[in-house]
Amino acid sequence: MKYRYIILLAIANYILASTIMQLFRINGALPNFVIIFSVVLASLSSSRSAYIFAFTSGAMQDIFLGRMLGVNFLIYGIIVYLVLYLIEIMFKGNFITPIFLMAMGTLIYHFVFYLIMFFVQSTIPFSLMLTKIMTEVLLNAIIGYFLYAAVFKRVHGYKLGDFNA
Repeated sequence: MKYRYIILLAIANYILASTIMQLFRINGALPNFVIIFSVVLASLSSSRSAYIFAFTSGAMQDIFLGRMLGVNFLIYGIIVYLVLYLIEIMFKGNFITPIFLMAMGTLIYHFVFYLIMFFVQSTIPFSLMLTKIMTEVLLNAIIGYFLYAAVFKRVHGYKLGDFNA
């Protein structure tokens, strides 16, 4: 995939996530499309595409929305690194793979973000965040599964879980 399309995807994702998608909150949580697209790109495309998308999206979030520069940039890079490591071990065509990777990415994002904010002395009580985090994990896993399945079919030519192909 050409890198200009990856950067355009990151810009479109940022614009949609910060405007229109705000209307679709469930339990105060939104699906994190940066994690979803990063996992899909890391799993089914090249590692360079995944890193470019993750770092571009993280930098835009840090510059325009964040309290500190580099937090989202760092966390999305860690998520892509871990997904690239795990996808070598896991079978890409399994039903559980995208659900596990999306849930793991979301939990890592919130854990590392909470840890960084704890050391900077600007924490949010974790008990208040728990329902929001669990809702976001479910949203990311469900939306990410369908997006992963669609991209998997396009890349490999057969459906996710079709082991006879």
